[in-house]
Amino acid sequence: MTPEWIAKTDAFLTRAFDREPGMPKIFCPCRQCANRKRQAREVMGRHLVLHGFTENYTRWTYHGKADRPRDEVVRQCIEAFDDDAGVGEMLDDFHEAQFREESQEEEDPEPTAKAYYQMLSAAQQPLHGHTKVSQLDAIARLMAVKSQFSMSRAAFDSILAVVGSLLPEGHILPKSMYAAQKLLRALKMPYEHIHACPKGYVLFRKQHDDAKYCPKCNASRYLEVDSGDGHKRQLTIPVKILHYLPFIPRIQRLYMTEESAKQMTWHKKGVRYNRDKLVHPADGEAWKHFDMIHHEKANEARNVRVALATDGFNPYGMGAAPYSCWPVFVIPLNLPPASSSN
Repeated sequence: MTPEWIAKTDAFLTRAFDREPGMPKIFCPCRQCANRKRQAREVMGRHLVLHGFTENYTRWTYHGKADRPRDEVVRQCIEAFDDDAGVGEMLDDFHEAQFREESQEEEDPEPTAKAYYQMLSAAQQPLHGHTKVSQLDAIARLMAVKSQFSMSRAAFDSILAVVGSLLPEGHILPKSMYAAQKLLRALKMPYEHIHACPKGYVLFRKQHDDAKYCPKCNASRYLEVDSGDGHKRQLTIPVKILHYLPFIPRIQRLYMTEESAKQMTWHKKGVRYNRDKLVHPADGEAWKHFDMIHHEKANEARNVRVALATDGFNPYGMGAAPYSCWPVFVIPLNLPPASSSN
Protein backbone atom coordinates (compact mmCIF):
# COMPACT_ATOMS: atom_id res chain seq x y z
CA MET A 1 0.00 0.00 0.00
CA THR A 2 1.47 3.31 -1.12
CA PRO A 3 0.70 6.91 -0.11
CA GLU A 4 -0.61 7.45 -3.67
CA TRP A 5 -3.07 4.55 -3.30
CA ILE A 6 -4.27 5.94 0.06
CA ALA A 7 -4.76 9.43 -1.37
CA LYS A 8 -6.65 8.22 -4.44
CA THR A 9 -8.81 5.85 -2.41
CA ASP A 10 -9.70 8.65 0.00
CA ALA A 11 -10.60 10.88 -2.97
CA PHE A 12 -12.75 8.07 -4.37
CA LEU A 13 -14.61 7.71 -1.06
CA THR A 14 -15.16 11.46 -0.82
CA ARG A 15 -16.55 11.63 -4.34
CA ALA A 16 -18.74 8.56 -3.90
CA PHE A 17 -20.38 9.79 -0.69
CA ASP A 18 -20.64 13.44 -1.81
CA ARG A 19 -22.78 12.46 -4.79
CA GLU A 20 -25.36 10.87 -2.46
CA PRO A 21 -25.84 13.35 0.39
CA GLY A 22 -27.83 12.03 3.30
CA MET A 23 -27.07 8.40 2.46
CA PRO A 24 -25.06 6.86 5.33
CA LYS A 25 -24.36 3.72 3.32
CA ILE A 26 -23.64 3.11 -0.37
CA PHE A 27 -22.54 0.11 -2.42
CA CYS A 28 -19.09 -1.13 -1.40
CA PRO A 29 -16.73 -1.90 -4.34
CA CYS A 30 -14.41 -4.23 -2.42
CA ARG A 31 -13.85 -7.79 -3.62
CA GLN A 32 -15.96 -9.21 -0.83
CA CYS A 33 -19.03 -6.99 -1.25
CA ALA A 34 -18.68 -6.67 -5.07
CA ASN A 35 -21.10 -3.71 -5.25
CA ARG A 36 -23.91 -5.83 -3.83
CA LYS A 37 -23.86 -4.66 -0.18
CA ARG A 38 -24.10 -1.16 1.24
CA GLN A 39 -21.51 -0.04 3.78
CA ALA A 40 -20.70 3.12 5.74
CA ARG A 41 -17.62 5.12 4.71
CA GLU A 42 -15.43 3.89 7.55
CA VAL A 43 -16.34 0.24 6.91
CA MET A 44 -15.89 0.66 3.16
CA GLY A 45 -12.42 2.13 3.62
CA ARG A 46 -11.45 -0.77 5.86
CA HIS A 47 -12.81 -3.27 3.31
CA LEU A 48 -10.80 -1.69 0.50
CA VAL A 49 -7.64 -1.92 2.56
CA LEU A 50 -8.24 -5.56 3.48
CA HIS A 51 -9.76 -6.90 0.25
CA GLY A 52 -8.94 -4.38 -2.48
CA PHE A 53 -11.22 -3.18 -5.27
CA THR A 54 -13.42 -5.55 -7.28
CA GLU A 55 -11.45 -6.80 -10.27
CA ASN A 56 -11.96 -4.82 -13.52
CA TYR A 57 -14.09 -2.19 -11.76
CA THR A 58 -12.52 0.71 -13.64
CA ARG A 59 -15.65 2.63 -14.61
CA TRP A 60 -17.44 3.84 -11.51
CA THR A 61 -20.97 2.90 -12.55
CA TYR A 62 -22.01 2.56 -8.90
CA HIS A 63 -20.14 5.62 -7.67
CA GLY A 64 -20.58 8.56 -10.02
CA LYS A 65 -21.07 7.32 -13.55
CA ALA A 66 -24.51 5.74 -13.41
CA ASP A 67 -25.91 7.76 -16.30
CA ARG A 68 -23.64 6.16 -18.86
CA PRO A 69 -24.71 5.37 -22.42
CA ARG A 70 -26.43 2.02 -22.64
CA ASP A 71 -24.12 0.86 -25.45
CA GLU A 72 -21.13 1.18 -23.12
CA VAL A 73 -22.47 -1.26 -20.53
CA VAL A 74 -20.22 -4.29 -20.20
CA ARG A 75 -22.56 -7.23 -19.84
CA GLN A 76 -21.90 -10.43 -17.97
CA CYS A 77 -21.11 -13.65 -19.81
CA ILE A 78 -24.44 -15.20 -20.77
CA GLU A 79 -25.48 -17.40 -23.65
CA ALA A 80 -27.17 -16.01 -26.74
CA PHE A 81 -30.50 -17.55 -25.75
CA ASP A 82 -30.33 -15.79 -22.39
CA ASP A 83 -29.43 -12.50 -24.05
CA ASP A 84 -32.35 -12.78 -26.47
CA ALA A 85 -34.65 -13.48 -23.55
CA GLY A 86 -33.63 -10.17 -21.97
CA VAL A 87 -31.58 -11.44 -19.03
CA GLY A 88 -28.84 -8.87 -19.61
CA GLU A 89 -31.31 -6.04 -20.12
CA MET A 90 -33.20 -7.03 -16.99
CA LEU A 91 -30.08 -7.02 -14.86
CA ASP A 92 -29.08 -3.61 -16.21
CA ASP A 93 -32.52 -2.17 -15.45
CA PHE A 94 -32.48 -3.63 -11.94
CA HIS A 95 -29.06 -2.22 -11.08
CA GLU A 96 -29.65 1.16 -12.73
CA ALA A 97 -32.71 1.53 -10.52
CA GLN A 98 -30.40 0.96 -7.58
CA PHE A 99 -27.83 3.46 -8.91
CA ARG A 100 -30.37 6.26 -9.06
CA GLU A 101 -31.65 5.90 -5.52
CA GLU A 102 -31.14 9.33 -4.04
CA SER A 103 -32.25 10.09 -0.50
CA GLN A 104 -35.21 7.75 -0.74
CA GLU A 105 -35.78 4.77 1.48
CA GLU A 106 -35.11 1.41 -0.12
CA GLU A 107 -38.25 -0.45 -1.16
CA ASP A 108 -38.15 -4.19 -1.62
CA PRO A 109 -39.90 -5.51 -4.74
CA GLU A 110 -42.88 -7.80 -4.32
CA PRO A 111 -41.98 -11.39 -3.32
CA THR A 112 -42.28 -12.91 -6.81
CA ALA A 113 -40.21 -10.16 -8.43
CA LYS A 114 -37.68 -10.29 -5.58
CA ALA A 115 -37.19 -14.04 -6.06
CA TYR A 116 -36.85 -13.50 -9.80
CA TYR A 117 -34.18 -10.84 -9.42
CA GLN A 118 -32.32 -12.92 -6.85
CA MET A 119 -32.16 -15.73 -9.38
CA LEU A 120 -31.02 -13.35 -12.12
CA SER A 121 -28.24 -11.98 -9.93
CA ALA A 122 -26.64 -15.40 -10.30
CA ALA A 123 -25.91 -14.44 -13.91
CA GLN A 124 -23.30 -12.01 -12.57
CA GLN A 125 -21.53 -14.50 -10.34
CA PRO A 126 -18.68 -16.32 -12.10
CA LEU A 127 -18.56 -20.05 -11.54
CA HIS A 128 -15.11 -19.65 -9.99
CA GLY A 129 -12.31 -17.12 -9.92
CA HIS A 130 -10.66 -18.20 -13.18
CA THR A 131 -13.58 -18.09 -15.64
CA LYS A 132 -16.10 -15.68 -17.11
CA VAL A 133 -18.79 -18.36 -17.30
CA SER A 134 -21.60 -17.48 -14.89
CA GLN A 135 -23.37 -19.78 -12.50
CA LEU A 136 -26.64 -19.42 -14.42
CA ASP A 137 -24.90 -20.12 -17.73
CA ALA A 138 -23.26 -23.28 -16.37
CA ILE A 139 -26.51 -24.61 -14.93
CA ALA A 140 -28.38 -23.89 -18.17
CA ARG A 141 -25.80 -25.79 -20.24
CA LEU A 142 -25.85 -28.82 -17.97
CA MET A 143 -29.65 -28.88 -17.77
CA ALA A 144 -29.80 -28.76 -21.58
CA VAL A 145 -27.53 -31.82 -21.77
CA LYS A 146 -29.71 -33.61 -19.22
CA SER A 147 -32.82 -32.92 -21.29
CA GLN A 148 -31.15 -33.85 -24.59
CA PHE A 149 -30.04 -37.29 -23.39
CA SER A 150 -32.96 -37.94 -20.99
CA MET A 151 -30.66 -38.37 -18.01
CA SER A 152 -32.10 -39.56 -14.73
CA ARG A 153 -31.84 -37.48 -11.57
CA ALA A 154 -29.23 -39.87 -10.16
CA ALA A 155 -27.13 -39.64 -13.33
CA PHE A 156 -27.34 -35.84 -13.33
CA ASP A 157 -26.31 -35.66 -9.67
CA SER A 158 -23.29 -37.86 -10.51
CA ILE A 159 -22.32 -35.57 -13.41
CA LEU A 160 -22.52 -32.54 -11.11
CA ALA A 161 -20.35 -34.29 -8.55
CA VAL A 162 -17.69 -35.18 -11.15
CA VAL A 163 -17.66 -31.74 -12.77
CA GLY A 164 -17.56 -30.09 -9.34
CA SER A 165 -14.54 -32.16 -8.33
CA LEU A 166 -12.68 -30.91 -11.41
CA LEU A 167 -13.36 -27.21 -10.72
CA PRO A 168 -11.11 -25.02 -8.54
CA GLU A 169 -11.83 -24.83 -4.84
CA GLY A 170 -14.49 -22.31 -3.96
CA HIS A 171 -16.62 -22.85 -7.09
CA ILE A 172 -20.38 -22.27 -6.84
CA LEU A 173 -21.68 -25.02 -9.12
CA PRO A 174 -24.70 -26.68 -7.43
CA LYS A 175 -24.00 -30.10 -5.98
CA SER A 176 -27.34 -31.66 -6.93
CA MET A 177 -30.26 -31.32 -9.29
CA TYR A 178 -32.39 -30.16 -6.36
CA ALA A 179 -30.02 -27.23 -5.71
CA ALA A 180 -29.96 -26.32 -9.42
CA GLN A 181 -33.75 -26.40 -9.68
CA LYS A 182 -34.04 -24.34 -6.52
CA LEU A 183 -31.98 -21.61 -8.17
CA LEU A 184 -34.02 -21.73 -11.38
CA ARG A 185 -37.37 -21.99 -9.62
CA ALA A 186 -38.04 -18.26 -9.91
CA LEU A 187 -37.98 -18.57 -13.70
CA LYS A 188 -41.03 -20.81 -13.64
CA MET A 189 -44.50 -19.35 -13.92
CA PRO A 190 -47.39 -20.60 -11.74
CA TYR A 191 -50.10 -22.84 -13.10
CA GLU A 192 -53.16 -24.58 -11.68
CA HIS A 193 -55.00 -27.86 -12.32
CA ILE A 194 -58.77 -27.32 -12.10
CA HIS A 195 -61.23 -30.22 -12.36
CA ALA A 196 -63.98 -29.60 -14.91
CA CYS A 197 -67.37 -31.05 -15.77
CA PRO A 198 -67.00 -33.70 -18.54
CA LYS A 199 -69.62 -31.80 -20.55
CA GLY A 200 -68.06 -28.40 -19.86
CA TYR A 201 -70.82 -26.91 -17.70
CA VAL A 202 -68.87 -25.90 -14.59
CA LEU A 203 -65.43 -25.83 -13.03
CA PHE A 204 -65.06 -27.54 -9.69
CA ARG A 205 -63.71 -24.53 -7.86
CA LYS A 206 -64.94 -21.88 -5.42
CA GLN A 207 -68.49 -22.92 -4.39
CA HIS A 208 -68.14 -26.21 -6.31
CA ASP A 209 -64.74 -27.11 -4.91
CA ASP A 210 -66.02 -30.05 -2.82
CA ALA A 211 -68.70 -31.24 -5.26
CA LYS A 212 -68.38 -34.77 -6.66
CA TYR A 213 -71.06 -34.37 -9.34
CA CYS A 214 -71.83 -31.54 -11.74
CA PRO A 215 -74.69 -29.40 -10.35
CA LYS A 216 -75.99 -28.82 -13.89
CA CYS A 217 -75.91 -32.25 -15.57
CA ASN A 218 -75.11 -34.53 -12.60
CA ALA A 219 -72.06 -35.97 -14.42
CA SER A 220 -69.40 -37.52 -12.20
CA ARG A 221 -66.36 -35.44 -11.44
CA TYR A 222 -64.20 -38.57 -11.12
CA LEU A 223 -63.90 -41.79 -13.08
CA GLU A 224 -66.40 -44.43 -11.96
CA VAL A 225 -65.94 -48.20 -11.84
CA ASP A 226 -68.23 -51.10 -10.97
CA SER A 227 -67.96 -51.90 -7.28
CA GLY A 228 -69.25 -55.47 -7.74
CA ASP A 229 -72.57 -54.97 -5.95
CA GLY A 230 -74.41 -53.38 -8.83
CA HIS A 231 -73.33 -49.87 -7.89
CA LYS A 232 -70.54 -47.64 -9.13
CA ARG A 233 -67.88 -46.07 -7.00
CA GLN A 234 -65.75 -43.06 -7.77
CA LEU A 235 -61.99 -43.19 -8.09
CA THR A 236 -59.74 -40.22 -7.30
CA ILE A 237 -58.91 -39.68 -10.99
CA PRO A 238 -60.73 -36.66 -12.47
CA VAL A 239 -62.54 -37.16 -15.78
CA LYS A 240 -61.54 -33.77 -17.17
CA ILE A 241 -58.87 -31.28 -16.12
CA LEU A 242 -58.39 -27.64 -17.04
CA HIS A 243 -54.75 -26.55 -16.97
CA TYR A 244 -54.84 -22.87 -16.06
CA LEU A 245 -51.77 -20.70 -16.59
CA PRO A 246 -52.52 -17.30 -14.96
CA PHE A 247 -51.69 -14.67 -17.54
CA ILE A 248 -51.40 -11.65 -15.21
CA PRO A 249 -47.99 -12.71 -13.78
CA ARG A 250 -46.84 -13.40 -17.34
CA ILE A 251 -47.90 -9.93 -18.48
CA GLN A 252 -46.23 -8.39 -15.43
CA ARG A 253 -42.98 -10.04 -16.47
CA LEU A 254 -43.16 -8.15 -19.78
CA TYR A 255 -42.69 -4.95 -17.77
CA MET A 256 -39.62 -6.21 -15.90
CA THR A 257 -37.16 -5.18 -18.61
CA GLU A 258 -36.79 -1.82 -20.30
CA GLU A 259 -36.84 -3.29 -23.80
CA SER A 260 -40.00 -5.36 -23.43
CA ALA A 261 -41.69 -2.53 -21.48
CA LYS A 262 -41.05 -0.22 -24.43
CA GLN A 263 -42.47 -2.82 -26.80
CA MET A 264 -45.65 -2.92 -24.72
CA THR A 265 -46.35 0.67 -25.88
CA TRP A 266 -45.67 -0.04 -29.56
CA HIS A 267 -49.38 -0.11 -30.46
CA LYS A 268 -49.55 3.62 -29.64
CA LYS A 269 -45.99 4.88 -30.13
CA GLY A 270 -44.62 2.48 -32.75
CA VAL A 271 -43.58 3.78 -36.17
CA ARG A 272 -45.64 2.70 -39.18
CA TYR A 273 -43.52 2.89 -42.30
CA ASN A 274 -46.47 2.24 -44.59
CA ARG A 275 -49.58 3.92 -43.24
CA ASP A 276 -51.68 2.70 -46.17
CA LYS A 277 -51.49 -0.87 -44.85
CA LEU A 278 -52.97 -2.40 -41.72
CA VAL A 279 -49.93 -3.77 -39.93
CA HIS A 280 -51.31 -4.00 -36.37
CA PRO A 281 -54.77 -4.40 -34.79
CA ALA A 282 -54.39 -0.82 -33.52
CA ASP A 283 -54.74 0.33 -37.13
CA GLY A 284 -58.22 -1.22 -37.43
CA GLU A 285 -61.55 0.50 -37.03
CA ALA A 286 -62.58 -1.61 -34.01
CA TRP A 287 -59.51 -0.49 -32.04
CA LYS A 288 -60.07 3.16 -32.96
CA HIS A 289 -63.74 2.87 -31.98
CA PHE A 290 -62.75 1.50 -28.57
CA ASP A 291 -60.34 4.43 -28.11
CA MET A 292 -63.14 6.90 -28.87
CA ILE A 293 -65.38 5.36 -26.23
CA HIS A 294 -62.74 4.82 -23.51
CA HIS A 295 -60.57 7.94 -23.63
CA GLU A 296 -58.83 7.44 -20.27
CA LYS A 297 -57.79 3.89 -21.05
CA ALA A 298 -56.66 4.86 -24.54
CA ASN A 299 -54.45 7.70 -23.29
CA GLU A 300 -52.27 5.34 -21.22
CA ALA A 301 -50.19 3.32 -23.70
CA ARG A 302 -49.16 0.81 -21.04
CA ASN A 303 -52.72 -0.45 -20.52
CA VAL A 304 -52.74 -4.02 -21.77
CA ARG A 305 -55.08 -5.19 -24.50
CA VAL A 306 -55.40 -8.89 -25.19
CA ALA A 307 -56.98 -11.19 -27.75
CA LEU A 308 -58.36 -14.68 -27.13
CA ALA A 309 -57.85 -17.57 -29.55
CA THR A 310 -58.59 -21.27 -29.30
CA ASP A 311 -58.43 -24.39 -31.43
CA GLY A 312 -58.48 -28.13 -30.83
CA PHE A 313 -55.78 -30.63 -31.71
CA ASN A 314 -54.62 -34.13 -30.85
CA PRO A 315 -51.19 -33.85 -29.20
CA TYR A 316 -50.42 -37.52 -29.85
CA GLY A 317 -51.09 -37.58 -33.61
CA MET A 318 -54.14 -38.40 -35.68
CA GLY A 319 -53.67 -42.17 -35.36
CA ALA A 320 -53.27 -42.17 -31.59
CA ALA A 321 -55.86 -42.48 -28.85
CA PRO A 322 -58.99 -40.31 -29.17
CA TYR A 323 -57.66 -37.49 -27.05
CA SER A 324 -57.85 -33.78 -27.81
CA CYS A 325 -56.74 -30.48 -26.29
CA TRP A 326 -58.45 -27.14 -26.63
CA PRO A 327 -55.96 -24.51 -25.51
CA VAL A 328 -57.14 -20.94 -25.05
CA PHE A 329 -54.38 -18.46 -25.87
CA VAL A 330 -54.27 -14.97 -24.36
CA ILE A 331 -52.28 -12.79 -26.77
CA PRO A 332 -51.06 -9.33 -25.66
CA LEU A 333 -51.79 -6.98 -28.55
CA ASN A 334 -49.62 -4.14 -27.26
CA LEU A 335 -46.51 -5.76 -28.74
CA PRO A 336 -45.19 -5.19 -32.27
CA PRO A 337 -46.61 -7.59 -34.89
CA ALA A 338 -43.51 -9.82 -34.98
CA SER A 339 -43.37 -10.16 -31.18
CA SER A 340 -47.08 -10.83 -30.62
CA SER A 341 -47.11 -13.54 -33.27
CA ASN A 342 -44.26 -15.32 -31.47
